[in-house]
Formats: sequence, C-alpha cells, structure tokens
Amino acid sequence: MLGIVLLLVASTLLITPLVVSATLSQPPGTPADDVMQAILPELTVAAIFAMLVAAAATWALRGRTMRGELPRMALRPAMTWAVLAAVGIQAFAQLIDALLRSIDAPLAPSNVEPIVALIRQWPLLAWLMIVVVGPFAEELLFRHVLLRRFAVAGRAFAGLVATSALFALVHELGQGAERGLAGWLAILAVYLVMGMGFGLVYVRTGRFWAAFVAHAVCNAVALSLMAFST
Repeated sequence: MLGIVLLLVASTLLITPLVVSATLSQPPGTPADDVMQAILPELTVAAIFAMLVAAAATWALRGRTMRGELPRMALRPAMTWAVLAAVGIQAFAQLIDALLRSIDAPLAPSNVEPIVALIRQWPLLAWLMIVVVGPFAEELLFRHVLLRRFAVAGRAFAGLVATSALFALVHELGQGAERGLAGWLAILAVYLVMGMGFGLVYVRTGRFWAAFVAHAVCNAVALSLMAFST
C-alpha cells in the first residue's frame, strides 16, 4: 500500500538523523533507551511530520486523481455531527479507561509518554501537533484517500473496517510485548472504535473537514484531560 510505504520512508528519513545525532552526542556505551528518552519530544514531532509528508504525498499521487465523490451534507449539520462524534468517541475512551482502572488495568497507549514529554518541553507546539497537524495528516490519509477509495466503489463498510484496523495498528503496532496481549488488544479496540467514528463522520457527511474537526476536537479533549490530570 502506497501510503504505508511512504510513511515508512518518511519516518526513516526524518527520525534516523535524530537518533544518529543523539547517539553520537552521548558518551560511548549509553543505553539506547536513554538516548531515545533524551530526544523523545523531537522524535514525536518528527513522527507526526512523517505522517503529514506521507499523507500529502499519497494524496498528490493517488487521491487527487481518484474518480467519484461522496454525497455532501450541508456544512452546519456536518460540523454538528463532527463535534458530537468527537465527544462521543472521547467519552467511550474515558469509560473504557475507567472500567479498566477499576480492575487495576488502565489503558496505556504508547503515545502517552511522548505526548507528555512534548507538552513539558514545547507546550504550544504540542497543541499544534496533536490537535491540528496530526489529525489533518491522519484524516487525509486514512479517510480522504483510503476510505474514500472503498466508499466510491460502493464498499463503504469494508472500507470502514479495513481503514480503522489499519489506523489502530499504525498507532500501536509492536506494543503487545510490553503491555501483554490483553492490554494491547484493549488499546487496539479503542483505536478501532475511534477510526470507525471518524470514518462514519466522513462517510455520513462526505466532507474531509468534518472528519478533521471530529479528530481535532477529540484530541483537544484528550489533551485537556491529560493536562488537567497532571
């Protein structure tokens, strides 16, 4: 899949120089984990930019020439749907987290530590990356290119499932060993529901900007709750 290949390439080109530079600047024998921790905010920004580059390139190569458009809902009700979906998605995530905390098994998404590190070092940049750049890039790639391809071909449901699963895996791929199978599956399930929610907004409204607003508001609520709790 072109988008994933471009994401891997962009991530390698943007992240590798940071890691090499940080490794060379540390005393010989410094553990790799310590090197990564030292540049965690920079790595977080680079990863988000890699997604943006991959999404923009995929849209330029495939999305712009894709035939077929989805029926568009009027702007005002579309944005209402977007905000309601964002609140509902975030409420679902918080409910699952609360239920799991009640059995001493809280959700532990792999992006929490990088986001916290970014907030501490560059608070305003963190809000820009998490609330604007990240949602824009992800909605452009997962919804406006990948899901749209399914939807215009009359396979919207298959597209919702496939793109939501991919959305979840991109966020948590390779984290199962650290969190255990049950914890990893719980996080994947939350991301799957998020992807389905943003995808339903896109298919229901036919508007990229509605999906972006849903994602942006959802992230803004999560970031606000995170800031309040810390």
